[in-house]
Amino acid sequence: MATSTSPVIRARNAKYQANVTKRGQTKTSAHAEKKVAKKPTASPMLVGCILLMLCGGAIFEVLRLFGASTEPSF
Repeated sequence: MATSTSPVIRARNAKYQANVTKRGQTKTSAHAEKKVAKKPTASPMLVGCILLMLCGGAIFEVLRLFGASTEPSF
């Protein structure tokens, strides 16, 4: 006993089969590419904090080397 499928089901099956062959081959839109390209890897706040720590550490090191002597003066 064979049953026939409705035209709606057949149309959905055909649409699904067409999509199966396209999987993994879709192109990204131009808008999505621009959005990905503009996204920075580190926030400006993080970069500022790192620069502050590096410059501050360098200044303290220079002050330690030339500013204070470890020998007692008489």
